[in-house]
Amino acid sequence: MKELFSERAIQGIVDSAGVRDWNEGSGADPRAVRVAGRAGIDIRAHRARQIRPDDFRRFQLIVVVDSLVERDVRGQAPPEVQQKIRRLAEADLEDPYHRDEEFYTHTFARIEEGCLKILEDFHL
Repeated sequence: MKELFSERAIQGIVDSAGVRDWNEGSGADPRAVRVAGRAGIDIRAHRARQIRPDDFRRFQLIVVVDSLVERDVRGQAPPEVQQKIRRLAEADLEDPYHRDEEFYTHTFARIEEGCLKILEDFHL
């Protein structure tokens, strides 16, 4: 999404966070780094972080990748910001971590498709 914002000269902050702190501070999986790199996106500096309460205030949109994450995020979000939470795609996005690099490529394509749809929905 950061790359799409940059390409389209859209002003805004794009960030990534998980619902758990399992990998906080860790870099992206090497397979994800390679797949993104082939698309011209450098994610080597990315570091995992857990969603924070102030994220619900700071961001206009909170995008989740599956129904379980959506449930967790909605459970953490105050009632007045529930409308900010949106699924990336209608179908759950399967975590590629225990899969091969080809599945990372498939997942990357689905993420890109979802990001483009969000931009289209917001007329950006």
